[in-house]
Amino acid sequence: METEGQLETRSSFNRLILFATVASGIVAAYLMYRRGESLGSIAKQAITNPIGSLVSEVKNTI
Repeated sequence: METEGQLETRSSFNRLILFATVASGIVAAYLMYRRGESLGSIAKQAITNPIGSLVSEVKNTI
């Protein structure tokens, strides 16, 4: 059984993961938009795989 402190730490960690995922999707969508991709393509990639989309966009800009 987990103590209250462990539950709070796990909840904070889950929120951090969620925030990082959302932020990476937003940044990837912005980079794709600047590159000139269609909004449909941006939405599909950024929603289904936000972290992978960000990695791809960073590789494309380097």
